[in-house]
Amino acid sequence: MLKTVPKLNLTIPDHTILDKIGEGGMSAVYLARQISLQRKVAIKILKKLVMDDKTLAERFVNEAKTVASLDHPYIISIYEAKKLPSGLAYFTMPYLTHGDFGEIICTNSDHLIELLSQICDGLSHAHKHGVIHRDLKPDNILFDQFGRIKIADFGIAISKNTERKTKETQILGSAHYMSPEHIQSRSIDHRSDIYSLGCIIYEKITGDHVFNEKNDFQILMAHINKPIPELPSALAIWQPVIDKCLAKNPDDRFQSVEQVKEALMAIKYHKEQLSHPSPTKQALDFRKYLKMPYWGVAAGLLVVLGVALTWLMTGAPDGNNHNNIPLVSNEETGPEKEVVENNTLPPSEPLEITVGVVETPPDEDSQNTELIDITGNLDNEQINEMSIEVTLNEAQQLLQQYRLTKPKGENAADKFQKILLAQPDHVEAQQGMKQVGVYYFNLINSKLEGADSTDITDAVKHTESLVNYFDTYKIDRKQFATHIKPIIDQTQQWVENAVAKRRPDLKADDLLTIAGLLSNNSQNVVDLQKRYNNIPQKGNVVSTYQSHSFVFIPVNNQSGLKDFEISQTEVTVAQFKTFAGDKFTDEKCHHYDKKVFFKKTWLKPPFDQADNHPVVCISYSNAQAYAQWLSQQSGSTYRLPTAIEWQYLNKQVSTTHDCKAANLAGTEVSEENKATNLPLNCRDNYLFTAPVKSFSGNTNLYDFNGNVAEWVSHCAGNNGCAAGSSWRTGQGANNTLTESIANGETHSHIGFRLVKEI
Repeated sequence: MLKTVPKLNLTIPDHTILDKIGEGGMSAVYLARQISLQRKVAIKILKKLVMDDKTLAERFVNEAKTVASLDHPYIISIYEAKKLPSGLAYFTMPYLTHGDFGEIICTNSDHLIELLSQICDGLSHAHKHGVIHRDLKPDNILFDQFGRIKIADFGIAISKNTERKTKETQILGSAHYMSPEHIQSRSIDHRSDIYSLGCIIYEKITGDHVFNEKNDFQILMAHINKPIPELPSALAIWQPVIDKCLAKNPDDRFQSVEQVKEALMAIKYHKEQLSHPSPTKQALDFRKYLKMPYWGVAAGLLVVLGVALTWLMTGAPDGNNHNNIPLVSNEETGPEKEVVENNTLPPSEPLEITVGVVETPPDEDSQNTELIDITGNLDNEQINEMSIEVTLNEAQQLLQQYRLTKPKGENAADKFQKILLAQPDHVEAQQGMKQVGVYYFNLINSKLEGADSTDITDAVKHTESLVNYFDTYKIDRKQFATHIKPIIDQTQQWVENAVAKRRPDLKADDLLTIAGLLSNNSQNVVDLQKRYNNIPQKGNVVSTYQSHSFVFIPVNNQSGLKDFEISQTEVTVAQFKTFAGDKFTDEKCHHYDKKVFFKKTWLKPPFDQADNHPVVCISYSNAQAYAQWLSQQSGSTYRLPTAIEWQYLNKQVSTTHDCKAANLAGTEVSEENKATNLPLNCRDNYLFTAPVKSFSGNTNLYDFNGNVAEWVSHCAGNNGCAAGSSWRTGQGANNTLTESIANGETHSHIGFRLVKEI
């Protein structure tokens, strides 16, 4: 039972004051009984300090009259608005006791969309009449006895059985629903209400506020700075609506509540299409996503709560008629779906509302706590300064967490940049922005010190992110010269080691990538890259001299061997002639099994040869003499391959014992039966030697198999021997064979090629 308020010096004609039920920055709300009609009403009375300002008092009454003109089923009515001769300004309205939107739990998405549509209709009517709510939140959305929405104003939407407590420095419960432009004291229009409505929708479908911070000020800053949260996958169909309502820039939001309503209807119709042709609709069970401690513990009670309230904020109407924005929605993917019947109630039937009662612990100091409206005490400059301080603190925390440039909007660089856009000379933000780069260098260096192969790969990725930071935030990389130089020096050291070893190195390769990115491909790094690129690979032609070309052969894990270069082809008649002239004609050449009385030499071999044929009828000593002469001519060291090098080459060079791949003894030797007893069952069209490079090479070596056998050194007894196959080789032989021959003998099937020492 309500009691008369003691010592209350208020006299309002035709009304008896019963209790004080709410208080705001400018006004207080009382429960009263209207004597003439014997009904309870809510009375909002302007505070005395405000009444002393005639302009504010007149505005109070004028706004009350403006709202009173909004005759709409989803907006609470105003009975009377007056300013008494005593200066007391007040207005009266219904006293509702059927709960508010914050207390209802909708387990049926269609039911929620129906209620949200009513809110849209009420706001649409107000906006068309130039009225902006400015303080839309669940507490200000009441229900009448028929379950219909009644939009009201903050200050009296308080249950007579619930004591609302607001701690000092909080903004009277509105921080969770204020738009960024409202918080920053910028000009606002009806789109500020759309932002607040988006906050309400998010809260109803998730059971949580859009932003949960430690205090109201941090909540306000979150509305300004933080990105829109992502909904759970099962609620993804709502994400486009949330994103469009909660855009930071009003121009990016829905441009009217009619568009919001159409987007909500798109969700509803999408669901119906998914459930067709079943007569029942699958409803999303929001209870799975509600945080029950927030909603309370007494779900299932029928509430008889609430009071009446009005709304007194005006604004310029927006006459633009924008096209509706289509909503892209996703199918509900929750693990469970509850099938319910469409239980939309006709307006004449009371609506039973399932609620959770919010239990508030006693607060002994609540009666002595002064409610402070921060937005009323701070000007725009002060709010911006505090916002910068909060942003700076967030940036420094993100820096310590190494969230340097990702994710977008929630990283240290974005936070520091935001401050610098507002205050370009902000020293701490400038230092912080540089620290982002320093932290990237810390990451890079830590990975370069790692022994794991993945570490160097990570170092490259960090460098790419660092360079992106340079480019995105217009950072002069010269200020990081002391960090870049050690990495360039390290790169040079690794490249020089790789070049000396003639082996590409994964770390050297990645260091060059890093150095190129950091130095923007300076000439020093470009030169290092060229040196590194010139490291020979197996089969590369790496040197030439007097028509000789040499191929690089790396030696890996081969005891007693070092890398070497070997001539691409066997020494030709023309090349040997440059050295010998008409010398070495005393040695008589063996042809087949004929003895030395067969008077043929390298100048006049047993068969016709051109200058591009491999020279034959050369002894081991002749071949060594040529190598010594070429060494004297060039200054490099040339010699015959060793038997071990020859066998190593056989493992490195793939050969095929076939007439198509090499000059071997095929059916073309049928008339020369002394060439071989077992010719191959193929034909290569060369009875004796073939010009060098007549057959395809392998690893850039030509005629390593076939054409002529070749003199090699360090065979048995440290003597020379002939290795490999030739134009005489038929079946039953391969390229690994060696033939012991006196070093002074010459033969028509033996030539030579050279090795160049590295």
